[in-house]
Amino acid sequence: MNQNLLNTILLSLAFVAIVIGIHRSIEESDVAGNYWIFMIATVLFMVYRHRKKKNSA
Repeated sequence: MNQNLLNTILLSLAFVAIVIGIHRSIEESDVAGNYWIFMIATVLFMVYRHRKKKNSA
């Protein structure tokens, strides 16, 4: 698979997870209950940054 495509997919999934986490937090008025969604977004973003840094070096 194309490396740029995979990086784009990772970044897009991280963004979608953040939007879903914010939406659920507003609807349920419970940020702590949706903490796991934000952590998934954080991990996806960290993987994206690691791959981007590795590819540029």
